[in-house]
Amino acid sequence: MQVNLTLGEIKKITGALVEISADAPIEYDSFLIKNISSLENSGIQDIAILMDRGESSVFDNVSIEKIKNSKAGFILSKEVICLEKKYLLVDDPIKAFSNLVDFLNKKDLQKNCADLIDDSAFVSETAKIAQGVIIQQNSVILDGTIIEGDSFIGAQCFVGKNVFIGSNVKIYPGVKILDNCVIGNNTIIHSGTVIGSDGFGYSVTKMGLKKIPQIGIVKIGNDVEIGANCSIDRAAFDQTVIGNGVKIDNMVHVAHNVVIGDHTVILAQTGIAGGAIIGFGCQIGGQVAIKDHIKIGNGAKIVSKSGVMKDIESNQVVCGIPAIQFNQWKRISVVLNKLPEYFKTLAKIQNFIEKKESKKSFWSRFF
Repeated sequence: MQVNLTLGEIKKITGALVEISADAPIEYDSFLIKNISSLENSGIQDIAILMDRGESSVFDNVSIEKIKNSKAGFILSKEVICLEKKYLLVDDPIKAFSNLVDFLNKKDLQKNCADLIDDSAFVSETAKIAQGVIIQQNSVILDGTIIEGDSFIGAQCFVGKNVFIGSNVKIYPGVKILDNCVIGNNTIIHSGTVIGSDGFGYSVTKMGLKKIPQIGIVKIGNDVEIGANCSIDRAAFDQTVIGNGVKIDNMVHVAHNVVIGDHTVILAQTGIAGGAIIGFGCQIGGQVAIKDHIKIGNGAKIVSKSGVMKDIESNQVVCGIPAIQFNQWKRISVVLNKLPEYFKTLAKIQNFIEKKESKKSFWSRFF
């Protein structure tokens, strides 16, 4: 990513302390940082990021070798790893990195959007668009919609009637938000996602399947991020709810009347059937299938490729199809891996018994 800021500007944006072990002094206000790049591909005018992903994250030997071999001009980090390198030291590298990227994105938008609403966009006269909202080419905003300040609507987006979009929301190009949906503050929605499509609801009649009208809404909380090509269906009645701080990966389907608790994480290609209730702070792996109308307790973890067929209690870890407690699944997996060996042993036992029975049958002719 191009930066083109002086070291002094980056220091101010990130709140970093500068650690320079080399003897040569650097003028903060004249030394230009050109790019943010990886350790492997950085040059002397680039900055690389060392991210602390949590308590379990440690620098292994490979990582240290990458740092030693890197040609990065500066490394944004929590601590000094290799003494011969130059560092921008911060308490939280991910937060500092995010602040820098946000600054660059806003700077780029301001440069390219002198007129904040593009002439090719259609905005209804009854829509209320706050100051600082950017609406790009060929987007459509229909009647009664409210968009709060500093939000961004990318090119070719569709926003239906009576939608509410909070402040500082970023909606990437090609997103569809249908009538009456609610999007909270600081939320990000990536390209291709559809919010508020009809839930899959039908009644079975002698004449075939008859569609049940879906008249509810989708309500998305604050600080949510929804990946590309997701589908979040409106409720049949009431609300489909995505709680505050929820993070949803690409290609996830959330069906009608699902409720997802705050700060839950859902990985790619997961499908959640109608009416399921997911608690606070859950972790759901990729390609998980969750049955309709079940309840998943707070803090539960579901391992990738699992099929959840019944309720899960709080803080349980489950795995498999159907999903069972992880420790139980591990014991079963050990047995499954040994089945070929057990089969051979069983065949030998069976063969021994058959031979013994055959000998017994032979001698029974004479006695």
